[in-house]
Amino acid sequence: MLDRIKKSVSDVLSGGKGQSDSGTQAGTLSKKRVQAGSTGSSGADTADEPESNLYECPSCDAVFVAIDKETCSSCRTSVKKIE
Repeated sequence: MLDRIKKSVSDVLSGGKGQSDSGTQAGTLSKKRVQAGSTGSSGADTADEPESNLYECPSCDAVFVAIDKETCSSCRTSVKKIE
């Protein structure tokens, strides 16, 4: 399950190059997000964007995408960064 989450997040962050289980609708949504994020820019802005990371809660198995995360939003347990 964790591998599927990592792949989904990677696909979204990379511009939706892969298709998810829900087919073209998810790919189209990812493409629209990328287009909306890059509207009016020459691509030079991407270096200024902070890098997000995956964090996992060992207590409730929740997975988060964040720049910096210390505790789970659901159970307030310390989270671990997924490498």
